[in-house]
Amino acid sequence: MHSGPGHSGAAVLAAFHAAILTQGLVIVMALAFLWLLRTAMRGGKPGLKGDNSNRHGVLAWVLPPGEPRGRRTLRISFGLLWLIDGLLQAQPQMPLGLPSQVIVPSAQGSPGWVRALVNWGAAGWVHHPAQEAAAAIWIQAGIGLWLLAVPGGRWSRLGGAASVAWGLGVWAFGESFGGILAPGLSWLDGAPGAVLLYAVAGVLLMLPVGAWRTRRPGQALMGLLGVFFLGMAALQAWPDNGFWQGGSGGAVASMASSMAQTPQPGFLASLLNGFSAFTAANAFAVNLAVVAVLIVVGGACLLGTFRGPSSLVRAVVIAGSVFCLAVWVLVQDLGVLGGLGTDPNSMIPLIALLASSYAALSPGASIEASMVSIAAW
Repeated sequence: MHSGPGHSGAAVLAAFHAAILTQGLVIVMALAFLWLLRTAMRGGKPGLKGDNSNRHGVLAWVLPPGEPRGRRTLRISFGLLWLIDGLLQAQPQMPLGLPSQVIVPSAQGSPGWVRALVNWGAAGWVHHPAQEAAAAIWIQAGIGLWLLAVPGGRWSRLGGAASVAWGLGVWAFGESFGGILAPGLSWLDGAPGAVLLYAVAGVLLMLPVGAWRTRRPGQALMGLLGVFFLGMAALQAWPDNGFWQGGSGGAVASMASSMAQTPQPGFLASLLNGFSAFTAANAFAVNLAVVAVLIVVGGACLLGTFRGPSSLVRAVVIAGSVFCLAVWVLVQDLGVLGGLGTDPNSMIPLIALLASSYAALSPGASIEASMVSIAAW
């Protein structure tokens, strides 16, 4: 795909930087206007009666008393992830490189209607690369800051809704529905799409805070994760998908070797090439280990759903998170390298969901809430 009519690299980069500044100034002015309007409607008073942020300082604002730890873990984790994604969008290759090197290639192998949808979305970016790329920065960083700065109440739930809306849009147009309609779907490679996990988190953050004081959100999320892991195990074990095949052309070895070609520090490329060579020689054992871990983690999640938190479930969640980190390094190559990485891929948000689901199985007053109470006293 070409870069659009009349677009040169230097001109687009200059326009990109200008658009970032212009859009940022507009956002700051809009926020300032809303703050002044809010102050005027309050009659010039700095805060409302009962506003803990004025009495207890920043701690009460960021970590309010009574926010259940499951929700807090989810909110802060995905707030940070959205913020990181926004910063990644500021890379200079994004305006011209993202459509042709990331978005359109992601649709290869998908049905024709998916490719047509993705090409239609990419065409808008191609014709307005600077404005589209700058807007992506502010939207994603804005959602992240929104989730981090607003810990409770209606506005926090609206932040979850924004995460769902933008996440589903990116999942459809930017990730081709996570490749779920293309052959060779694999958990190792990021299925079902990282940003879909952001949307799942957003749905949960839309729940009333009071709902998080029960085990139900944790049970629902852990049950969903259990079904997900078992489904991914079935896909990984399916013979026709080629994950048991050895040699350099094997599916798992090819994933690692292809990521090693990404511009990155030499030691990381060597690590991926080494893992690719090991997998090529031991494909059956490697895939067996992956399938086994997915089954064990999925089973533990279902156990936690029905039996509640336990030392066994906690141990499996920790071990599964460590395994996700290994996959993040050895197969997904951290997800952010090469100048066109838009997010850390699926393993980090998956770990965040695992941690949040386990924390939500034991709802209770947070440690930070106790700290606020002590400070108030």
